[in-house]
Amino acid sequence: MAKKLTLITLILSLFSGIAFSEEIQEIVILEKKLSSLNGWSNNQSITSISEKELDDLDAQHPKQIFRRSPGLWISRGSGQEHLTAIRSPVLTGPGACGSFLVLEDGLPVRPTGFCNVNGLFETFFEMASGLETITGPASARYGANAMHGVVNILSKPITSENKFYTNFGPNNYKNFKIRTSNQENWSFDGHFANNDGFRDKSGYDQQKIKIQSIFSLSSWDAALKATLTNLNQETAGYINGLDSYKNEEFSRRNFNPDAYRDANSQRVSLRLTKEDKNTVNSITSYIRSNDMKFFQHFLPGTPLEENNHKSLGINLQRISEYNSFTFVQGLQLDFAKVELTETQKDALTTSSAFNNATRPQGKHYDYEVDSTVIAVFAGIEDYILNKNLYLFADTRAEFIEYDYSNNMISGNTREDGTKCGFGGCYYNRPSDRTDDFNEISARIGIITNYESVNYFAQISLGFRPPQINEAYRLQKKQNVTDLDSETLTMLEVGSRYDWQSLSGSLSLYQSKKKNSIFRDSQNFIVDNGKTDHKGIELSLDWLISSNNIISTNITYGDHKYDFETDTSMREKIRVGNEIDTAPKMMANLILNSNFNEDTSLAFEIEYMSSYYTDAANLHEYEGHTLYHARFTRKINDTFKIYIRVENMFDKAYAERADFNAFGGDRYFPGLPREFYIGLEYTF
Repeated sequence: MAKKLTLITLILSLFSGIAFSEEIQEIVILEKKLSSLNGWSNNQSITSISEKELDDLDAQHPKQIFRRSPGLWISRGSGQEHLTAIRSPVLTGPGACGSFLVLEDGLPVRPTGFCNVNGLFETFFEMASGLETITGPASARYGANAMHGVVNILSKPITSENKFYTNFGPNNYKNFKIRTSNQENWSFDGHFANNDGFRDKSGYDQQKIKIQSIFSLSSWDAALKATLTNLNQETAGYINGLDSYKNEEFSRRNFNPDAYRDANSQRVSLRLTKEDKNTVNSITSYIRSNDMKFFQHFLPGTPLEENNHKSLGINLQRISEYNSFTFVQGLQLDFAKVELTETQKDALTTSSAFNNATRPQGKHYDYEVDSTVIAVFAGIEDYILNKNLYLFADTRAEFIEYDYSNNMISGNTREDGTKCGFGGCYYNRPSDRTDDFNEISARIGIITNYESVNYFAQISLGFRPPQINEAYRLQKKQNVTDLDSETLTMLEVGSRYDWQSLSGSLSLYQSKKKNSIFRDSQNFIVDNGKTDHKGIELSLDWLISSNNIISTNITYGDHKYDFETDTSMREKIRVGNEIDTAPKMMANLILNSNFNEDTSLAFEIEYMSSYYTDAANLHEYEGHTLYHARFTRKINDTFKIYIRVENMFDKAYAERADFNAFGGDRYFPGLPREFYIGLEYTF
């Protein structure tokens, strides 16, 4: 880690010797336009969280931030772990994370086909200038994995103030953050955190670093960024038993004290931009890598998974403005090498006779996949149909190839080739193969252009290819998966409004997903699932007075199965059943009061309705309402203090509830009441 940081620092030092442009501010503005989702100007489902709100919140986990975004739920797990829902239920399984695209400054954090279910802990959300989300398909612009939506983390611009932050809380939580720069052409951001965890042996240490530089390179403006993250975490799993999360002592216990996750990532990007009259050209090249080890405490035999990847790519984009429309076109190339091994250290002797015999000691998987992505896209924005009506449309063609190589004996044998009992080992390894996925995604819509209230309608098609772990990490008797990409078609209508004291948006959507990938009753990975999704999203900012504002978002979602099957977890899916872990209602309300220029107080209400915890709709979590508060006091021009309390009334709740036939009701218990104090110094 230290060697990589030193190398990046040297690279930046070399670049700092290049002659800098006098139009630094213009570089910053253009870079932000290309990095932000708002650069996709006609997308009507974008919401943003500001830099000030992020600084005031000083979140320990992305769940605390994204509860303020309509249509989105980040379900908190242990430590920094989480699952995601965007106009969807919380999706689980080896490839579920492929339904959501995580970006940092407009660039994917991971390569196509190798998503991370906990992908946000590889981003620098703790020190961002803003967080953006697109709810609904965005594949027409951003490609594979942007099927249900997109999350984008925006870096602080180099011109941001120099600041030092620190925050202290329960369970020995503390963080240290620093932003330093010359506010002209380079900056350094550092975040360092420690938390012992409110459950036994569930702490983590985390470090993140970002270095940026802007300069001129020949006739091009250049922005160089490097991001490094590291996480060392002790992990606590579910607690079992109906309503067990309501028992304070029991909810603090960790029944998997040996579980852990160690993960690090590195990303470097260079964006070159040139603006000529009515055209902007950009060339963005990037390299990425990550390494992760985690103890799979949720599996019999508790094997250790080790995975890593190295990738590089380039994005070419041109934005041309004409008299009656804007034309966007681009090309993306992405190449990655992914490696994965799974090893069970000890023989399993404490489970059922079947598990003891079919989950052998030794290596279960050892494979690598070379992936290639070639994509071309084009779009029309702001096409004038008449004075107050515009048309927009996008399309993208994507060609994806996986070249899989098995580094072990193929089949469901032990590592040495000997057979397991009960008809073979649980883990099955396919022979070397190549798979291709060629997809077209598109979007078309109209939007009005009035002064205060505007309306829009759009239809969009998104997709995700099978993820590498779904295609090649097989089990039992399945030797080959011939999976198609999941597709999601969504119709959306809505309005944006901005009156003198009231602003916000309203969206109504209906969509259908086809080829949904899951494990069937034979534990085969298949793709014949179908689901229906519809909902309403409301966001509202109401300026009550010059010193008081109410901000709220309300999400209603109706997510149902549209097929029938039995799953590997003995769940009976039937047409019309509600999808599990999909609350009908989620809401967030914040009252911000400014007593004067230096003092403010914010109250927040977080609401989640009940939801089913199994696909058969036989078990249910009751939902919860939580209350939070934050006090901010500016001491002088350079010093500020924050006091924050989460879960003010110490409500017993579950961050996520689940049910399966083997473990019964199980929960990730919610955090008890917690007080934090933060200090900020500007220099």
